[in-house]
Amino acid sequence: MEYSPLKQSQRIDLIDALRGFALLGILMVNMLLMNQPVLTMTVGPDPDASLVQIMAESFIKFFFEGKFYVIFSMLFGFGFYIFLSKGKDIGKSTLPVFRRRLFILLLIGLAHIGLLWAGDILVYYALFGFLLILFRKLSDKKIIIWATVLALVPTVLYAIMVLMISFFSKSPEIKAVIDEQMQQSVLDMNQFIEEATLIYSSGSFSEIVSIRFGEYLSLLGSSLFFFCPVVLAMFLVGYLAGRKGIMVNYANKLRLFKKIFWWGLVIGVITNVFYTVAYRNTILSVPDGWGLLTSSMHSIGGISLGLCYISGLTILFIRGKAGLMIKYFVPIGRMALTNYLLQSIIAAVLFHSYGFGLFGKVEVWQSIVLTLIVFALQVMFSRWWLSQFQFGPFEWLWRSLTYLKLQPMKKILL
Repeated sequence: MEYSPLKQSQRIDLIDALRGFALLGILMVNMLLMNQPVLTMTVGPDPDASLVQIMAESFIKFFFEGKFYVIFSMLFGFGFYIFLSKGKDIGKSTLPVFRRRLFILLLIGLAHIGLLWAGDILVYYALFGFLLILFRKLSDKKIIIWATVLALVPTVLYAIMVLMISFFSKSPEIKAVIDEQMQQSVLDMNQFIEEATLIYSSGSFSEIVSIRFGEYLSLLGSSLFFFCPVVLAMFLVGYLAGRKGIMVNYANKLRLFKKIFWWGLVIGVITNVFYTVAYRNTILSVPDGWGLLTSSMHSIGGISLGLCYISGLTILFIRGKAGLMIKYFVPIGRMALTNYLLQSIIAAVLFHSYGFGLFGKVEVWQSIVLTLIVFALQVMFSRWWLSQFQFGPFEWLWRSLTYLKLQPMKKILL
C-alpha cells in the first residue's frame, strides 16, 4: 500500500481554519517587517514615533506579535502526528517520507530567503522538524517537561546575559569596555539597517539578494536561541494534542477548551500589557532589565494568547457558530504554504525597487490596512482556486516531490 496525501474529505475543518487564522496574524506582523529591514526589530522602538504610530505598533504587539507563530507551530506538530498515524494505518513507517518532506521544505525555505524575504520561518520549521522526530516515542509526561523547558529557554538565556553583564559591570574598567562594545554594536546595526534600506528601495535584484542573506545570517544566532526553542516547544504541544486525540475529538472537549481559553486570556492580557509597555523602553540587542521583561513577557504572553485564540475558535466550532470561519478561513488554511509564500511575493512587489519601490514609505497604521486588503484578496483567490483544483500550487509541488509522484491537480467535479 502506497503513501498518499490526505483526501479533502479526510481533512479537519477546524485545523484548516486555525491555519487560515494564523496566516492573518502572521501577515499582520510580517507586513510591517517586510517594509523595513528585519534587523530593525533588534534596535527597539522609534523614539520620535507619533502617537498614531505608537498606538498602531502597540495594537500589533499586544494582539498579534508572538501569538500566531505559536499557533502555526502547534499545527505543524499536530501535522507530524497525523503523518505518523498514516504509517500505523498501512503498517509501514512514514519517517523516510516525512524526512524527505522536511528536506523539500528546507529547499523551499532557502529559495524563499534568497528570492523574497529574510524573515523566513520555513527553514527553521524544516530543521527543527528533524529534531521533533527524536521526541516521538517519549511519554506524555516527558513531552510536557521538554515543552516547558524549551519554552523557558529564551527567558533563561536572556536572564543569564543580564546577570553576567551586571556582575562584570561591578568593575569600572570592565563596565567601560562593555558599554563601549554595546554602543558600537548598536552603531554597526544602525549602519547596516541604513545600507539595507537603501538597497531594498533602490538597489538591483542581485544587491537585494546579497543584503537579504546578510540580514538572515545576522539574525541566525539570536533566532536559534530565542525563537526556535519556543517553536520546538509548540511542535511538541501540537504533537501531544494529536496523540491525546484533543484536536480530532475536539467536539467532546468543550470543558477543556473553556479552561484553556480563560486561563490563556487572563495570563495573556496581563503579560502582554507588560510586554507592550516594556518594548517602548527596550533595545533588544542591549541586554538589561527592560529587555529581560520584554523577552519573558513576549514568550509567556505569546503562548498564552495563542492558546486562548485556538481555544476560542475551537469553542465556536463546538457550538456550531463557525460558519464564517469555515467560509473564509478554511480555504486559505488549506493552501497555507502557497498563501505564506504569496504574502512574501506581494510584499516584494510592493516594497522592493524592482516593484513599486514603497520600501520604508508605509506607516504602521497603513500596514494594518494593507494587511487586511491583501488577506481579503487571498481569501477570494483561495476560494476560487480550490473550486477548480485539489491543492494550492506550492502544496501540489511539495506533495509531488514528497511522494515522488505527480499528484492529481484538477478537481474532479461530480
